[in-house]
Amino acid sequence: MDNEEKALLEAHYQNEIESIKGEVARLTDLLKQVLSSKNEKGIFVQPPVKTPSIHVLGTSQNLGADSTAEQHFVLIAPIPSSQAPITMDLIADGPPGNRSTDFVNYDKLSALEERLRAVEGNDWFDPMRVVEVCLAPNIIVPKNFRTPDFIKYTGLECPNTHLQSYCNKMAELIYDDKLLIYFLQDGLTGSALSWYMRLDNAKVKKWKDLVEAFLKQCKFNLEIAPNRTILMSMEKENQESVSLYAQRWRDKATYVQAPLIDTEMVMLFANTFQSPYYAHLIGSSAQHFHEVVRIAEKIEKAIKRGKIKDSVMNSRTMMRDDSGGG
Repeated sequence: MDNEEKALLEAHYQNEIESIKGEVARLTDLLKQVLSSKNEKGIFVQPPVKTPSIHVLGTSQNLGADSTAEQHFVLIAPIPSSQAPITMDLIADGPPGNRSTDFVNYDKLSALEERLRAVEGNDWFDPMRVVEVCLAPNIIVPKNFRTPDFIKYTGLECPNTHLQSYCNKMAELIYDDKLLIYFLQDGLTGSALSWYMRLDNAKVKKWKDLVEAFLKQCKFNLEIAPNRTILMSMEKENQESVSLYAQRWRDKATYVQAPLIDTEMVMLFANTFQSPYYAHLIGSSAQHFHEVVRIAEKIEKAIKRGKIKDSVMNSRTMMRDDSGGG
């Protein structure tokens, strides 16, 4: 039963669509006739109506006994035209009651077109519709240009870093605003790509407009970016190796503004360690980050071999002994 009802509904909708299409076509032809009759001053002149001649059925009879009635058409009289040429101003304003029939038909045509669009949905194959949704229409891509392999921005990374990476890869077309706007979508994904697709092309005319909108959208990422205080509060986890911790710390440090110099990076990194690392690192002569990491790895190996006592491990051992003895 459900399938039959569905089929009946689909047939009803299809018939309605066909009916609307026919009405739209008829009104479109009518509108074309109206527009073609406009003169330079916007005056529509109704063509004179030809006076029709009316023929009536008459008879002529022979009075002879063998004659038959002969039927023929006789021209009685022409009917004079009751309408003189009518003129109407197509560009004059006035209340709806005084509007011409052609304007009423035009309004009806517009309403039917809107209804047809609502029934059939947006026509993405309409060239005018494509222009409306395209952020950078009418671009010309050079024949020898190869689209770079862009790093995908998800909306969570640093927007300044992504824009710098994008501009570096688009250096060949750096002065073409339309191509810069067009190819940015290839470097976006997830929520960032959805944001790009919702942009209004009326508000994005230049590359500068898109950059400002992009930075405004991702402003939150800049506000929560790591700073020096966050770097100093980081700690190496108990089961984490020095090399993994150094990589994790360095990744955070790359987002700090202004960028860290080598000596500052060495000092901040060394201060995140606990004893026995801290005493050895602070007293070292390391001037670069890779040097302080190498010293920390040597301390790590010495602790594993038992040559340096790990204060953290010793405190845990003492706690277990105390709990066992109690």
